[in-house]
Amino acid sequence: MEDSLLARDYITEDFHSLRLLRLFLPTHDRLDEPQRWSEILPAGVELAGSTDWNELWSAHSLEHADAELPRAPLGTLDLSTAQALGEILIAHFGPRYPLHTRSWVGRARAFPPDATSSSFDGHEFVHEILGIEEVIASAMRDQVPEFVEDPFKTFAWGTCLYPDSLIIAAEPMLFRALHQDPRLEAVSIMSHRDILPAPFEG
Repeated sequence: MEDSLLARDYITEDFHSLRLLRLFLPTHDRLDEPQRWSEILPAGVELAGSTDWNELWSAHSLEHADAELPRAPLGTLDLSTAQALGEILIAHFGPRYPLHTRSWVGRARAFPPDATSSSFDGHEFVHEILGIEEVIASAMRDQVPEFVEDPFKTFAWGTCLYPDSLIIAAEPMLFRALHQDPRLEAVSIMSHRDILPAPFEG
């Protein structure tokens, strides 16, 4: 397994003055119902910026031997998360506000022939400019773009391939809206220590 990066490493330096949070993407049970990470937390344990789903599930399954392993999010937004995230971002920016995105070239998707690309952590990412509604629609249909940035440096997210969560940097008002929305499961990140663990192995 590759060494885990600090969560802040997924956010470019232009955004390092902003507060960070980690948005957890729900898993799904065999009936395709969303399952929050907090639903399987051991007593007395809280979600943190470095919470590892694989460790969390291992601890849960020791106490619940008949528990059925849920389906991993793998970077796709469920309806509730997509609606909440979309509503908050659209209220803040507007529906067609242009965001700079980078998506892994390994996904089966056609990109413009003149698209530019760059590398991160040994992988190549294609650059596009998409409106917020396009980003959310893509995240529900296929996968979230691994990197999304506001050109005016007030908001960004970054994550690994096939992720179970997003690392988000946001200016104060937007940070509060994301952190406090009950439809989203998000925690503040300690930028000097919190890592983004390896994604779900289920």
